[in-house]
Amino acid sequence: MTTPASRKNAARAKPRAPATEPSRRERILHAAERLFAIQGFHGTSMREIAAAAKVGLSIVVYHFGTKLNLYRTLFERRRPIFEQRVAELAAITDYAAPDALERIVTAFVMPIIGQQTTPEGKYYSLLTVREASDPQESSGVIRDYYDPMARQFIAALQCALPDKSPEYLHWAYLFSVGALVMNCFDERMARLSDHRYLPGDNAAKGRFLVRYIAAGIRGGPDVTTSA
Repeated sequence: MTTPASRKNAARAKPRAPATEPSRRERILHAAERLFAIQGFHGTSMREIAAAAKVGLSIVVYHFGTKLNLYRTLFERRRPIFEQRVAELAAITDYAAPDALERIVTAFVMPIIGQQTTPEGKYYSLLTVREASDPQESSGVIRDYYDPMARQFIAALQCALPDKSPEYLHWAYLFSVGALVMNCFDERMARLSDHRYLPGDNAAKGRFLVRYIAAGIRGGPDVTTSA
């Protein structure tokens, strides 16, 4: 006869289901992101990605077709980060507020800093450094994923700083990208400081970077008035 106690004991003795393993497609994406970040697009082969993902080359080709399609998929799957940055930007309604510029820069910086808390996020950040400094023009990644967002940030800067020329604010945005991508190099910071300053709190680094970029944008000489 089954009693409530015996059913409870049976349920307690039931082995737990094993944790879900990443699918082969996910393993390929993780491996590709890491290898592209470290070796670059041209320095990485589909065969190397297959070996790192522990799948056959034919499986990589089945899921993604070409190396370029695989490369673009890495940015497509990070679309939530783009969407978060744009959503935080859209939440700013008072561009005349004293902290409007800081809020714009926070929307630009902090979602990127936040995703660096995982190894995968760090590899993605390094991948964006490579793409920003040496864009694969044939991939269209900068044009399709970053340019639409960049135009929204530039438009917001124009609302917050109407006394600055559009040309200045376009350059200011690009220089801000440079500052943002360099945040990945904590190890160099440690080396340059003889290890007095070691990688620490990402959030604190992000807040410093927001203040740094905002001060640079606000204080820079406009291109139309510089000597």
